[in-house]
Amino acid sequence: MMKIVQWMIILVCIGYASSIFADELNGNEPQKSFWETYTSALRGDKVSQFNVGVIYERGIGVDKNQSMAANWYLKAAEQGHVDAQYNVAIMYVTGRGVDQNTTAGMMWLASAAKHGDKESRKLLLEVIDGKYDKVAKPKLDKGISIIALRMKTIKDTMICDGAGECSPIKAQTTVTSKVKNGSYYKVSGIGGKNGWEPYEKEGWIDEASVEIRR
Repeated sequence: MMKIVQWMIILVCIGYASSIFADELNGNEPQKSFWETYTSALRGDKVSQFNVGVIYERGIGVDKNQSMAANWYLKAAEQGHVDAQYNVAIMYVTGRGVDQNTTAGMMWLASAAKHGDKESRKLLLEVIDGKYDKVAKPKLDKGISIIALRMKTIKDTMICDGAGECSPIKAQTTVTSKVKNGSYYKVSGIGGKNGWEPYEKEGWIDEASVEIRR
């Protein structure tokens, strides 16, 4: 299998790719190889989508771009490409190319492990055990007051306390906020079965994971 690396080193960029594919792309016509592969990826071929992810992650014939790498790995992962599932899981867990999201990382590791990938299973157990809990957690203070906002959470939203301890919150949950710190909103209230209730704990949500309703 076209596995990239065995393990993660926290906050260090990990080089991973198929050495055979890399040799091909570093041959006489790397740009031609890229565009042929890219065209196939645009047409929905999951192997090509994975390979384009490798190209961008390693900067083979193009500038390195972690966000583009994650985007193409995710496309391939959604079509069942096991190595892409492993790679995008690592990017979610470490916060490379995407917002750090341990829940999403665990989901993709579980999917790859379900298809028999032993490395994904081993890494999943390490994530569950908390080995990577200190990766890319937000450092939050009191923030500044803002006009009260109402928003809806979207898929894979995390709510974090001031120490950076995060937990998932269900999609399409209504939350309110009166304080903002950088890209994070402090939750003042939350909707539930019993209607709107004040949020007594300290909880922050990334603005990228909500839809503002005002």
